[in-house]
Amino acid sequence: MTIGEEELHDAIEELAARPGPPTTMDAPNAIVRGRRIVRRRRFALAATTVAAGGTAVVLAFAVLSTHGTNAHGGKVQQPASSALPHPPGPGSDPLTLSGTFGWLPANAANAGYSLHDSQIQAVARGSSSIGGTKPMIWLTIYPKGTTPALDKFADGATQLRVDAPDVNGRTAYWMTGSAGDPTNGGDTYLRWQSADGQWGELHGYYLATPSVTTEMLRVAAGVDFAPHSVPLPLWISGLPSSTVTSEADLDRPSLSGTSPWDLQLIMTVGGASVDVSVTPAAAAPHSTPPQQVCKTASGLTACVIVDAGAGLPSTLSGGAAEILRHVNLLGPDPANWTTAVLQK
Repeated sequence: MTIGEEELHDAIEELAARPGPPTTMDAPNAIVRGRRIVRRRRFALAATTVAAGGTAVVLAFAVLSTHGTNAHGGKVQQPASSALPHPPGPGSDPLTLSGTFGWLPANAANAGYSLHDSQIQAVARGSSSIGGTKPMIWLTIYPKGTTPALDKFADGATQLRVDAPDVNGRTAYWMTGSAGDPTNGGDTYLRWQSADGQWGELHGYYLATPSVTTEMLRVAAGVDFAPHSVPLPLWISGLPSSTVTSEADLDRPSLSGTSPWDLQLIMTVGGASVDVSVTPAAAAPHSTPPQQVCKTASGLTACVIVDAGAGLPSTLSGGAAEILRHVNLLGPDPANWTTAVLQK
């Protein structure tokens, strides 16, 4: 999907309103995440940000009590596990990782997951800001047989290798712009090898702790390099076998800060781009764009939007409403979630 002039303006505004990242932050990744923010804004799942004179005013959707009413004013019912519509058989999960976190520091203990451009990453976030910024640690697992190379940071600085203590008895090093500063000015990179020689990488920033190196090494030591499918709060039936998930984000907490988590899937269905989003019903927005169709069930709210001008298969001629009918919600308790997400 191309990004229009108005959306680009919104993306720039959003990025400008946020605190400045460390100077060596990967600019292409920042743009990718900015585009995700724009998409979420379009689908009314993120907070609306207004920038004026360089100051951001965040107008967040109100978060209702989890014991109160849902987005449509009705009581939120939490069904028994046995009443939830479990998948009928094996299915595929768009968030199947090559590695997952183990130990995480208290200030970045919320593990989420992101699929974009065929790359799946785990990300640990803080639930509260420190000095206006939220701590984050990104985990990347490189394919077996791939040795990551040193290159340049986004600001043009040469990436230098500084040896780090072994991780679980295997080689590790910091990637930095200054040989005298393994933390790279707080924009910290650590690479290490697993027991079978596979490379992993941590990228941490805004950690605001005097023991960044110690904590990053401990996070690395706890990473599990085994494949892992992430349970999600829904399953979808009736989509053609050619359906491809191009983006998937399970954010903890939500990027808007109004919910403990939210999920967005962006799929190509036939010739159409289809967005399916899920959030706890208590944190769902009160109003939605006219092209978006939503429902609330099992304590969750799901919304679907189909890009205009694109063609769905004839079996889904009912558009967003028809796709939403095939979305089954599994409640807010992760113990009831499934990895059999796409039932084809």
